[in-house]
Amino acid sequence: MPNKGPKIKELAVEFGVTARVVIDRCRAEGLPAQNSLTRIKPGDERLIRSWFGNDQSENSTPPKQ
Repeated sequence: MPNKGPKIKELAVEFGVTARVVIDRCRAEGLPAQNSLTRIKPGDERLIRSWFGNDQSENSTPPKQ
């Protein structure tokens, strides 16, 4: 069954960082991340979102302007 989660590069754009930042963090935490086209599993996606402060499951305050 193919992994249908988002690609690392898609998450990086959403977070406003480079794909390299996401890849390096994934590798440091032991998640598989070959390159910017690697698809992320749904469970891992939630974890990555929590690292970059974009966890939609939490009630977060909007960024200050």
